[in-house]
Order: sequence, then C-alpha cells, then structure tokens
Amino acid sequence: MLREQSVCCVRSVYLLSSAWALACIGCTSVSSSHHAVPANRLDPAIFSCSKENLSPLPFATLGQPRPQEHKIGAGDTLAIYVFGVFPPGEDETPVQNRTQAVNQRYYPPYGAEIGPSTGLPIRVSDNGTVDLPLMEPVQLNGLTISQAVEKIRSLYVEKGVVQKGRERITVGLITPRVKRVIVLREDTPATPVAITNPSLNKEIHRGSGEVIDLPIYENDVLHALASTGGLPGTDAKRELWVIRHNGSADYRYINADQLNTMVIQGMVGTEKSNVIRIPLVGCPDQPLPFRAEDVVLEDGDVVFVPRRNEYFVTGGLLPGARIPLPRDEDIDVLEAIAMSTGSIGGPLGQSGAVLSGGRVGNLKEPTRVLILRKLPDGRQLAIRVDLDRAMQDEKERILIQNEDVVMLHFKPSSSFVYGFFNWMNVTLLPSAFVE
Repeated sequence: MLREQSVCCVRSVYLLSSAWALACIGCTSVSSSHHAVPANRLDPAIFSCSKENLSPLPFATLGQPRPQEHKIGAGDTLAIYVFGVFPPGEDETPVQNRTQAVNQRYYPPYGAEIGPSTGLPIRVSDNGTVDLPLMEPVQLNGLTISQAVEKIRSLYVEKGVVQKGRERITVGLITPRVKRVIVLREDTPATPVAITNPSLNKEIHRGSGEVIDLPIYENDVLHALASTGGLPGTDAKRELWVIRHNGSADYRYINADQLNTMVIQGMVGTEKSNVIRIPLVGCPDQPLPFRAEDVVLEDGDVVFVPRRNEYFVTGGLLPGARIPLPRDEDIDVLEAIAMSTGSIGGPLGQSGAVLSGGRVGNLKEPTRVLILRKLPDGRQLAIRVDLDRAMQDEKERILIQNEDVVMLHFKPSSSFVYGFFNWMNVTLLPSAFVE
C-alpha cells in the first residue's frame, strides 16, 4: 500500500515538473523572438542593392583618355638630331633602332621591334630638361614633339649656333616613360585543368603578385588588370583597392582601425585618401563611385584584389555550419535552409523519412527563423521570419547577407505541442505497460 502511494506521489511530481518544463519551452521561444522585427515590415531599401540587380561598371572608366600627341616628361628617352651640332661632325643622319624589353606580354604593341628614329638617344632628366651641346639645359617637360622641335630650333638660332633657314633638327620618341606598380591578387590564378574535390577548394587556394611597368597613358587600373590575369575571378570580390605610395604616409605602424578609416575615406572620394576602393559593379541608378584620377597609377602604387570571404552561419535546430554565399546571386531564407540541411522543409525534411522512428512529436516541423544581422554602424538587428507565410508572401523571404546568423526554431505553440507529444511518447506510453 505504501509502495503504491509512493509511486503515485512520484508520478504526480514528475507530471508537474514536466508541465512546468513544457511551459518554460514556450516562454523561452516567446522571449527569444520578442524584440525581433518581422521580416515583412522591413523596407528592402535599407539594405544593400540586390546582387542580381548589380550591373558591371563600364570597364573603359578604369582606364584614362589618351591625348592626341605625346607630351614629354621625366623618364622619356628621346632621339634628338641637330645637324652639325648633335652629333658633332656627322654628315650622315644617325638612325636608332628602338627596342623595348619591358613587359613583353603587351608592351610594346605587336612585338619588341618598333620603328626607327632619327638622332641620338638622350633621356629627359627628373626636372624635365635635356642637356644639348652649346646650350643650357633645355626645359621640355609638358611639350609635344613638334613643340620641342620648335623650341630647340629657336634656341640654337638665337645663340647663332645654327643659321636661320638652314637648320635641320628632328626630335623623336624612342621609349616613353613607364610607371612601376605592384599588383597583388588573392584570387586563384589560372591553373591546368584538373579534377579537384570542391570541398578542398579552400585548402588549395593561393594568390599571386607581379611587378609590372606600364607606359605613360596606359598606367591605369584597366591595363594593370589586363596584364596580370584580367578581371577578378569568382573567388574574389568584385572590387579592388588602390594603395597610393605617398611619401608622406607611413604604413609601418598602421593598425586595422586606421586602415578601415583610410578605406572609408577612399569610398567617399576624399581627395587626400591613400587607399581607394574601386568597385567593379554598382546599382544602375547610382553614379560612378570613384573619380577619373583615382584609376591613374603612379610609381610604387599597389593594386590589391581581395579574396571574397562572404558567408552566413546557421544554428538553432539547423546543423551548425559556416556556409559560403554565392558571389553573383541572391539567396533568400528558404534557400539558405535548403543549403544548410539539403531540404527546404528544414531538419525534419518533407520526405517522411523521420517518421520511421515512430515519434509523434516529429510530425510538426519548425517554422520560425531568427536572423541576426550586423548593420553598417555596428549594431545588431534581429529579424523574425515565418516560414508558413514565406511560402506565400515574398516579403517574408528576406535575402541573406554576409555574416548573417540564421537560426531555426519552433513557434511557441508548436514548441509546446512538440514537447508535449514527445513527452507522452517517452513517458506515458511506456508507463502504460508497467503493471
């Protein structure tokens, strides 16, 4: 008799504790999503432009316009001939065969040999002058070839070295000045065709780097990309950074916060920014996010193509994972769940395979999703999605963005039902067979 009373007492306590636990399940579900914003109330305009709506920027804007005539500058190698003066005592006109071995992949065009030039080679100094016989240094910086001929002629005539009307002076361009830049790319360079396990892509990733010499009027981002592999690959962001080699900037002690500030300044087009972000795609209704002078490269500048590292994290009833996001396509919350579980129905699926265990609680699938999103100002926004509504309402199918945390849960009512039926399945049904 006492034994039966003890069993009844234990069962009563167990029932009360189980009911309290079930109630707590529902309360927890309510509190975790109480402050979340429903997805259908969010304005899509507050988030970034859809990836599928982005359009490539005109690639010609990555280059610079070429003037009709070459303007002489420091570093140019000219061929200058002044009859009887330079070279002295020469009755025959000297001819120079111009050869250029810099960056043979595309420069000079159509091979290493280019047309001959009349005169002796002379390099324009750093201050833009050339040294000629019987003459003070002649300033040629910024002049065209025809203007340089006229200036040299007038100077020699004024000094009486050459008789007016009998002057024979020619100036030609042997080698244009070049700008040496560095291109660093974190996208994987082209490799011979091979069968590779997709899961090992992150393990075999490697970048590349090259030092190239770009001739004047081709010293821009467009030619730098074209000579080092083309546009960024699918494992790189659709953007690049130009890091200026500014003598006043000291990068030895720069930290992450300072670099981020420099990047932000470059994004908004600050004139004194040493780090400039140049996106390769943009929204159709937006102006160009960079200036024409931002794509022009000077000596020592670095062009950096960053690797793409965009992902979302799953949790809750979903298997914990860090899933990469497609670069050129949008995925919504339903597609994110399918990518994380292999089924759009969530971890319980829609094939009925889970029913083989015979547990009644598995008849109800979870239909609430919480998305934790980091805002540009550093704050965090919790978004609540109803999967039942998402099947019918496109506003509920919110697009997943980089660094989103996607967690699948039961609704409070479903959580209570799920826990209740599983409790009955585990506790009450076996007890029916006890004595």
